Amino acid sequence: MPKKPQTQTGARAIRAIFADAKHEAVDDPASLETADPNLPRDGIKAGEWEGAPYDRMPPAELGNKVRVVGRDAEGLVYAISTTGHMRRMEKWDVQSLTDLYAPDANSLLFFWPARGKKMVYDPELEKMVEKLVVNRVERDKAMMCMINEAARKPDFDPNTQHRGRGGWEDKQGRFIWHSGGWLWSVKPKGAATQLERSRPAQHEGFLYTRQAGTIEPWNEAVAAQESPARRILEDLRTWNWQRPFLDPLLVLGWIATALMGGALKARPIVFTTGGAGVGKSRLQELVRSALDGAVINSVNTTAAGIYQRVKLDALPFMVDELESKPGSTRAESVIELARVAYTGGDISRGGQDHEATTFTARNSFFFSAIIPPPMGAQDKTRMAILNLQQLERPGNSGRELILQPETDGRMLLRQVMDGWTDFRDRLLPDYATILSAQGMSARAIDTYGTLLAAAQLLIGEEAMEDVGLPVTDAESLGAAIATATEADRTENLDHWHKAVDMLYQSSIEAWRDGVKPTVGEVCDLFMRGNFTREEARIRLQLVNLGVMDATWAGPNAGPVLAIPGDGQVLRRIYADSEFKQGNWIAALKQAPRGIVHAGKKVKINGSTRHCLLLDLKAFDQYAATGEKPR
Repeated sequence: MPKKPQTQTGARAIRAIFADAKHEAVDDPASLETADPNLPRDGIKAGEWEGAPYDRMPPAELGNKVRVVGRDAEGLVYAISTTGHMRRMEKWDVQSLTDLYAPDANSLLFFWPARGKKMVYDPELEKMVEKLVVNRVERDKAMMCMINEAARKPDFDPNTQHRGRGGWEDKQGRFIWHSGGWLWSVKPKGAATQLERSRPAQHEGFLYTRQAGTIEPWNEAVAAQESPARRILEDLRTWNWQRPFLDPLLVLGWIATALMGGALKARPIVFTTGGAGVGKSRLQELVRSALDGAVINSVNTTAAGIYQRVKLDALPFMVDELESKPGSTRAESVIELARVAYTGGDISRGGQDHEATTFTARNSFFFSAIIPPPMGAQDKTRMAILNLQQLERPGNSGRELILQPETDGRMLLRQVMDGWTDFRDRLLPDYATILSAQGMSARAIDTYGTLLAAAQLLIGEEAMEDVGLPVTDAESLGAAIATATEADRTENLDHWHKAVDMLYQSSIEAWRDGVKPTVGEVCDLFMRGNFTREEARIRLQLVNLGVMDATWAGPNAGPVLAIPGDGQVLRRIYADSEFKQGNWIAALKQAPRGIVHAGKKVKINGSTRHCLLLDLKAFDQYAATGEKPR
């Protein structure tokens, strides 16, 4: 029986709370004291710093907090405002310049002053006198200064160099959490780690800017024994999972990978399915609560709605009730976006001004639906599909959720930050080795291996064993995962395999004896010697296919099916598929060596056709065992 989860208490918890209070006491960058632009600063009068007005930006020593980042290929200048936000300078009017310097507009007046006469009181003369005072901004000079500064810097691409909120990895391999107002990282301190933070800035070629706040990491290290992940896992196990020893761990692993975000090379997708009343929405509630403040969720959304919300963030996104509706491609487009985000692909969308908007999606996705929308192998291989079964007591998904949203996510985030190096350098490679030994594909390893490695990072080996996964025995662990996921993985056929299956399942409609065997039946009978080559040829030529016996390429070759790149019946078989217009040949060329062989001229229906050759015995062995021919 699993041990009762512990909770961080005592002096360490008090230190963490005290550190929170100290952080809140730090001055906010928006709280700035402004000085009269008519008064000198460090003995320097308005508009007279060295390099003024356009050969050099005003120095920080005089109170300038605005920084020019660079310009893009179109010549648009990007700058960081006084408050730390990024601004794209499409106009150089007073409004845009004031927004850049707000709430310190006096500094804008001080750096590029325009003067005018004004009646002011002179205390020495004890009367009103006319003086020249700063009363407006020299916009042109400010514009010229900032454009010159941008031209002196490397070009800036906001789509690839600007990073939003969430988890990232820098060029040194350190995990960075962007909470909106701060950048967080950890550094070793003896046997433990120490939390560090700094204001968003340019760092190793990437720009982090101030944004709306999300969660901040817990201020004390969190051991696996006291992690809220163990309590969350207990809750997860109250659902009626199809694979109770595996599925709760995959959900827990997703919670961790959701926080890792842009730091991951592959972001696995989780899709929970099941009928009404199995607890899908309540499961979403649990996961959202565990990630409270760091997750975006929706029930009815579109792909456009998602990328307009996430923009440059690497925060996770959850969608409940992602059902496929007749006449709508909404669900399919959301799945496509998640597929692109799996490895961080670029997405471009046209705008009303005919300018394309491009961004890189690096978000983890969690979906729920009664029936998943139609998906191809390229989608399914990127996700763990978890089936929830009917509860033994309808209407009850287990006990009430025991969550502490104000601290749970922060503690999990601290675990991710402290354990990032071990996760990347040990846990991930270990799972890759274990699952590879079971013949699982690279994509399946990226999906299941990443989720399980992340779960182990949070709760440790002992808790994994308590659930029923033998993590301390590599061979047994690999076999258990491979067996449990076999049904899902075998449904995800490669394109070439799918093309052959589609062909095999096609009926030979014109067979004159009234019997309509499938292509697969004829191939099987020919391969097993129940049909002669002539008997098979007569039947298969009716669907534009040919056959050759086992002597075509020597003693070790099996009988083959000859598949041409054209043919009226073949075009009809593949007409409504991705293999139409002869694309079945391109797909077949992707087959492993030894299954589909290079082209050969074969006579079909009296015409000589250039064909690809499918080795029937090699394909039969591969379809049955997944093993490639030697």
